[in-house]
Amino acid sequence: MASLATIEHELANRGLRHYIKAAWDEVEPSSIYVSNWHIDAICEHLEAVLDGEIRRLVINVPPGTMKSLTCSVFFPTWAWTQEPQTRFIYACYNDQLSRRDSRKCRRLIGSDWYQERWGYRYRILDTRRDKAEDSSRIFHTNEGGFRLITSIKGGVTGEHAHIQVVDDPLKPLEVTGSLAISKTALERVLTWWNDTMATRMVSAQQSARIIIMQRLHMGDLAGEMLRAGGYEHLCLPMEYEPKRKCMTCLGEPDPRTEAGELLDPVRYPREAVDQLKEELGPRGTAAQLQQDPTPASGNLFKREKFKHYTKRPPCTQMIQSWDCTFKDLDTSDFVVGQVWGIYEGDYYFLAQTRGRLNVSATCRAIEKMTKRYPKAVSKLVEDKANGPAVVALLKKKIPGLKLVNPQGGKEARANAVEPLFDAGNVYLPDPSIAPWIKEYEEEMVAFPSGLNDDQVDATTQALNELYRKSIDRLKAAMAAARGGR
Repeated sequence: MASLATIEHELANRGLRHYIKAAWDEVEPSSIYVSNWHIDAICEHLEAVLDGEIRRLVINVPPGTMKSLTCSVFFPTWAWTQEPQTRFIYACYNDQLSRRDSRKCRRLIGSDWYQERWGYRYRILDTRRDKAEDSSRIFHTNEGGFRLITSIKGGVTGEHAHIQVVDDPLKPLEVTGSLAISKTALERVLTWWNDTMATRMVSAQQSARIIIMQRLHMGDLAGEMLRAGGYEHLCLPMEYEPKRKCMTCLGEPDPRTEAGELLDPVRYPREAVDQLKEELGPRGTAAQLQQDPTPASGNLFKREKFKHYTKRPPCTQMIQSWDCTFKDLDTSDFVVGQVWGIYEGDYYFLAQTRGRLNVSATCRAIEKMTKRYPKAVSKLVEDKANGPAVVALLKKKIPGLKLVNPQGGKEARANAVEPLFDAGNVYLPDPSIAPWIKEYEEEMVAFPSGLNDDQVDATTQALNELYRKSIDRLKAAMAAARGGR
């Protein structure tokens, strides 16, 4: 009769999902392993990576669904049972999390269970004075394979991998706080992946790259790579959405058919999911649970709150609002100019121009808008990027130009005007008379998780100024009334 070790050895050869079940107690001895189809789907795609069938892979699944254990602990140790020469580089948004999974990996390899079955292939190498710290950073197989860890801010000079894995490159708080911080974090990760890590592959054509994360922003690493193309996308939301059914080169990994059907009812039953949704709110639910950074109804600005007009009203007060950029490159932000007006206490979006413009083109755009809307005497220009240069060039030709130094962060300014939308005091041109408004609305509902925010900035700048002037006029009227008594 075959021994248990022999049986488990044979099961591991059949696939990663069998290996996880057999190795579970060595990694998580205090909990019982509960299999689920989504783990099998992840395993199937990781096996395809090792086989060379998939070279680029994005995995988006909710937190707490075994993504890190499967991809960062079990996968490399199983891969070495098949191809012990495989070299891995693993990264996370900070070094602490990278070391956490590396230590689990090393403990598994060092266990009697593993050594009895595959120990003849391995040795652990300590390359620094602090052996305990060293062993979590890098360890090797006897046949040239290794598992090396780094972080988004770390380096991997001198080492090249067959498989690169980045697990959670962004800290959720970085993208749910200030949008300015968010953009810095997004750009840092993208530069690290495209520049630093792209040079650390054994072969640019043969090495594989895996991104495992929750979708936190339209411009996060997963989003940018999927837009660039070439990546298989395994996307498994907490609640099934038929319109977003997952399809990869391996087929349809998601067996669910009913809208709202849960990913893993044992780990996350309905009561637990509902509580999570309440705690995370619409934005967090869409991003972290559903892997869609923009909720269907919108983040801050809600789609259902948009009101439209088809006939332009005779506004009593108009204003221009301009958000400039630094350059006119294809990768630059957009220059946005808007005209807003007030009619019977409501705010009307009257016109917009948008494009990647240099200083000269921006000046011409302002001149053109001024000719079209001469009553919009006040012209707000954000005191950033090309704004000061534009005002300096035009101040003798066009009256009413005013540099505005925005107070607070982008989200703070947006929060200040959101109640105007919520109360139904903001009117947008109907798509029948302004087709471009559809793109504007998409940017508004995606904010602050969208790729662009230039239209949002111009909007908040205009509405904050118009609202402030309305309050000032109200105060002046009240003071005059008191003075007349």
